[in-house]
Amino acid sequence: MARALRTTSDEALAFLERHRLPPTPQNYTLAYIAVDEPTSRIGLAVKAIAEDGVRMRQEEADEIVALYAGDSIRHSGSNGDGERRRLEAQAERLGALTATAAAQSQEFVADLDSEAQQLDSQAARTVQIVARMIERSKQAEDNFRSALREIEALRQELATARGDAERDALTGLPNRRRVERQLEELASAGRKRTVGLCDIDSFKRVNDRFGHTVGDRVLKMVASSLATSCAPHLVGRWGGEEFIVVMDGGDAAACTALLDQARADLASRRFKLRETDEPLGVISFSAGVAEADGDASNTPGALHRADAAMYAAKQAGRNQVILG
Repeated sequence: MARALRTTSDEALAFLERHRLPPTPQNYTLAYIAVDEPTSRIGLAVKAIAEDGVRMRQEEADEIVALYAGDSIRHSGSNGDGERRRLEAQAERLGALTATAAAQSQEFVADLDSEAQQLDSQAARTVQIVARMIERSKQAEDNFRSALREIEALRQELATARGDAERDALTGLPNRRRVERQLEELASAGRKRTVGLCDIDSFKRVNDRFGHTVGDRVLKMVASSLATSCAPHLVGRWGGEEFIVVMDGGDAAACTALLDQARADLASRRFKLRETDEPLGVISFSAGVAEADGDASNTPGALHRADAAMYAAKQAGRNQVILG
C-alpha cells in the first residue's frame, strides 16, 4: 500500500510539473485527488479543463478547490481515512522494527570492531573474514538508516495531506469534515457539546452587487472575525456562507452570549471596497445555538435545532442569536 500511495504521490507531482503549478499544499491536494479519484467532482472538473493537453492555470486550480474541495473530500468517505490510518500504523510499526534492527546492527558492528582489534598478527585470514563481515554490517546499518529517513518522510507527507484535507481552502478555517470529527471525538469521550450555526445576512446581495471576488473577501473577513471573537473554541466553515462554533461542554447560555458578542463585533466593523473605497455596509450574521448530551446519536438533533433557531433569527429580522 505504501508503494501505491507513493506512486500516486509521484503522479500528483508530475501533474503539477506538467501544468507548471507550484507544489503548494493546496495544489498538491488538488493534483492528488485528480489522480487518485478521477471520477470525483474535482477529478471531472480537472479533466474538463485539461483535456487534449491543455495546461491548467493557477486561477482555474484555485476555483476548482474553492468550489469542490470540501465536497470531494467528504465524498471520499471513511474508506480513504481508513486506508491512511492503516498506512500510518504500518509506517509506525515498520519504523519501530527498523529502528530496533539498526540499533542491533550498530551494536554488532561495535562488537566486531572490538574483537578484530584484539586479534594478533598470526590470524590475518580471520581478520580479513571479520573485516568483510564488518563492512557488510555497516552497509546493512546504512540501509536501515536510509529506510528510517524514508519512513519519516512518508509519515510527514501523510500528516500534511491530512491537515490539508481538513482545512477550508478559502478561509483557512477547519472544514466540515474536521468539525464533524471534533464532534465525534467529544461524543466518544462522553462530553457534552454545544454548537452554534451562523449564516451571513444577505450574502447573496453582496455577491450580486459586487461580484464573487468581493464575496470571497467577505467570507474571509467574517471567518477571521469569528475565529478571533470565539477563541479558543473551534470555529469552522460549515458550507457556503455558513460557519459553526463548537464548545466543549453543555453551556448553551454561555455559547449564546459568546456568539452574540461575536455578532456585535462583526456588525461594528466597517468594510470598504479595496479598489474604490466604497462602503459595503453592515456585514452581520444570524445564529442559532443548541446543545447535545450523551453519545454521538444526539449530535444530529442538536445541529437540527441550531439550524432551525438560526432561520428563526433570520425571520425575526436578522443580526441576532437565538437559543434553540
